[in-house]
Amino acid sequence: MMHRSAQRKLRVVVVDRSGLAGELEVQARENSWTVEVIACASVLEVIGESGPGHVDGVVASVAAAGPFLADLLRWTDTSPQRIPVLLVGTGRPEDESGRRLILGREHIRWRGPNPEPTHLAEWLLMALEVQAARGYRAEHDGLAQALREARMQLFHGFITQYVPSEGPPCGPPLPTCIEEIQPLRDARAQFERSHIQAAVRECGSLKDASLALGISYTSLWRRLR
Repeated sequence: MMHRSAQRKLRVVVVDRSGLAGELEVQARENSWTVEVIACASVLEVIGESGPGHVDGVVASVAAAGPFLADLLRWTDTSPQRIPVLLVGTGRPEDESGRRLILGREHIRWRGPNPEPTHLAEWLLMALEVQAARGYRAEHDGLAQALREARMQLFHGFITQYVPSEGPPCGPPLPTCIEEIQPLRDARAQFERSHIQAAVRECGSLKDASLALGISYTSLWRRLR
C-alpha cells in the first residue's frame, strides 16, 4: 500500500444495520490508516440538523438507506466538495433503482452484498487519496494567492519585506583625509546608491520614491538589486 504522511483523520459515515462499520475499522487498523468511522442506522442521522458535520466519505447499504437513498446521494453532491461514496447492494431487484441513481456520478462506487475486505480497503485508500489531493490543492491555492498578493505589492511599489539600509539622508559623508578619497566613478556610484536608499526610506514605498527621484519604477527597482 501507498506510504502516507501524517494528516488529519479521515471521517467516514457508514449507513448500515449490520457489521459494515466494524469491517471498515478493521481494514483501517490493519493498514495503519487514520480513519474515524461513524456508524448510523439511517440516512436521517447523516443529513439531519444534528448530523456529523464535515465528512470525507460515505458508505451506505441500499437496504439501510431505503427510500432516502436519493436524498443521501443528493447531499453528497451538494456539499462544498463531492463526497466519495461506496454503495453496497442487497443482491435483490431493488438494487436496480439504486444503480440508476449513480449513473453519471463518478464519485460513487457500487459493490454487491457482503463486499470482500480487499474491496473495502481499496475504497478506503481511494477516499484517503482524495483527501490528500484536496489538501495539496488547498495548500497550492494558498501559496498561489500569497504569490499574487506579493506581485501586486511589487507592481504598486508596496514591498513590505524591503528594509532600506541605515545611513545619512543625503548620501555618504565626504572624505576628511587623503586615505578616504576614492576614484570619482566609485564615489558617484556610492552617492547614487545611498541617495536612492534614503529616498526609499523617507518615502515609504518604491512607487513614491521613483516619483521623488524622477526616474521610472523599473529603473529604481533595477538599481536597488
